[in-house]
Amino acid sequence: MRRVLPAFLVPLLLAFGCTRPEVEAFRQRPRPVVVTVSLPSQLADREGFQQEYASALRARLATRVVVVPGGVKPPVDAVELQVDIRDISQAPGQPSAAAVGVATGVTVGVLSAASGNRGWGVVDGLFWGLWAGSHAAMHQERTRDRLGYRPQVVRAQVRLMQPGNPEPLWVESIEPIEVVEAMDPLPPGLRDDDGRIREEEAKGFARVAVQKLAAYFQWTRLSEQRFYEGPTAMKDEAPPPDPAPESKKH
Repeated sequence: MRRVLPAFLVPLLLAFGCTRPEVEAFRQRPRPVVVTVSLPSQLADREGFQQEYASALRARLATRVVVVPGGVKPPVDAVELQVDIRDISQAPGQPSAAAVGVATGVTVGVLSAASGNRGWGVVDGLFWGLWAGSHAAMHQERTRDRLGYRPQVVRAQVRLMQPGNPEPLWVESIEPIEVVEAMDPLPPGLRDDDGRIREEEAKGFARVAVQKLAAYFQWTRLSEQRFYEGPTAMKDEAPPPDPAPESKKH
């Protein structure tokens, strides 16, 4: 008589059974991680943003695995966390709630009419347009009320690369809504401080990226941050010089 596996075990067996050997090896024995961040070339103060995001990622990631600090030569077996921020723009550039509603209404109306429901196409479009517009407006209002400031739009792809292997060990997309939800509010006196807002945006991004990475590789939180220090250079101490010979007394 054949035994049937419980349904909930099938996805787990498929997930673990299809894991590539190098991924499973890294999961069992993670190597030090180098963090690199790339941003759009046209971004103003690109270097400042790069340093801010890289610093936040290293600080957050060091609570899970060993991280190579900036400027330190990594070991040969280190892996690289490549962060490709493809879009970072001011929130006012986002579609307004009205624009979202109009776009949704037109799309639904066209699809409804194309499916043969011409009589109700306009009604369907109006209903769903109003719903989408009001939903977008409420979300934007909740975001401003919770944070006290208007965050930027940040969209990125993150990859974990191993030396000599063109296939990423892990790759994930990060969407703006995820970053916004991970950000903390600022006190009233700092809500107009662009530097503090950018710092909080970078921290929110780091929270999302590291949470996804840790969940995939099943990393637990360390008791303290761990940074790679590199091989300690042993300096040979020269023996002290011999004292000068005393002159002979006559």
